Amino acid sequence: MKTVLIVDADPGSSSLAEVLQRHGFRGIAAPNASKSLAIVREDPSIALVVTEMQLPDMDGLHFLIAIRALAPGLPVIVVTSSVSIESYLHAVNLGVYEYLNKPVPPKELARIASLALAGPWTVPPLRESSRPSGLTANLAQPHRGGAAEAPDR
Repeated sequence: MKTVLIVDADPGSSSLAEVLQRHGFRGIAAPNASKSLAIVREDPSIALVVTEMQLPDMDGLHFLIAIRALAPGLPVIVVTSSVSIESYLHAVNLGVYEYLNKPVPPKELARIASLALAGPWTVPPLRESSRPSGLTANLAQPHRGGAAEAPDR
């Protein structure tokens, strides 16, 4: 059973975990970026991340950069209600597997998660130009608070 980490400050994110569990995945919910990064760091069974772009302790683009620094090949699906072209383009350049608008029908989320996990899937190399302006050169550093030091993997 593949493990999917759902990152969403909304208490309803546990319902996403339940949806994925009904489709044969093990779903773990995390309320913020810091907790999510700790889970990815500590749990090698995480096979996919599903995240919102609006997180309480870090913006979504910085979170994507931190995930890429921790686990470069880990597929990430963005599910968001606050879509902007700039955010979408940055997320795609940072190598997200899919960028979806809320609400996502449960079967569609399960289908996309299955495709992301079917592999092989490679994340394109992170280019300097793919980072939003204002980000530092150290990709492992989060925007606000939280630890995001990349472990040796």
